[in-house]
Amino acid sequence: MKKIEFEDIIPYHEYIKIRKDFQDRIIKLKKNRRVQVGNYITFVFENRQTVLYQIQEMIRLEKMTDERLIKNEIEVFNQLIPGENELCATMLIEIFERHLIKPILNSLIGIHDKKIFLQFDDISITPIFYDENLAEGKISAVQYVKFTFTKEQTNKFIENKSPAKILVNHENYKAETIIPENVRASLIEDLKGL
Repeated sequence: MKKIEFEDIIPYHEYIKIRKDFQDRIIKLKKNRRVQVGNYITFVFENRQTVLYQIQEMIRLEKMTDERLIKNEIEVFNQLIPGENELCATMLIEIFERHLIKPILNSLIGIHDKKIFLQFDDISITPIFYDENLAEGKISAVQYVKFTFTKEQTNKFIENKSPAKILVNHENYKAETIIPENVRASLIEDLKGL
């Protein structure tokens, strides 16, 4: 999948004018890219369009016009665009009860240590978590993950009609969700590089 380049960015003042339409398109797109696993964990699978939106929103929030700063944002966010035989996702730990945020997050420390799996057929893929520079024993409510497939695994995911699921097997959080067909179709497009 093609990475974002500086030329792809809509300048701040122009983006403000079209933001509502752009945002509506992305919200509709993300409905086919979202998988909730249990009560608190959601995966939003990223592609070029969703990443471009995140960059545009960062530029808007920061009122960014400096080309150097924009290029830095592009470099950071381009890591979320899947390469060949990859799926990338933002993993959100969504806790809406304020008093539960810290206890639930703390209970999920270590979730990045081979506790999450994308499973299909007889295959189980553990994601790689992007380095967050968090201190030992800390956890973030927003994390970025990459599922790396072999070519053979990619072909099986695309061709196999058996259900695929995301499984979380942490001592304090056990849940699994079959990936809905509309989401799987989006992921197949990603793996095909579309």
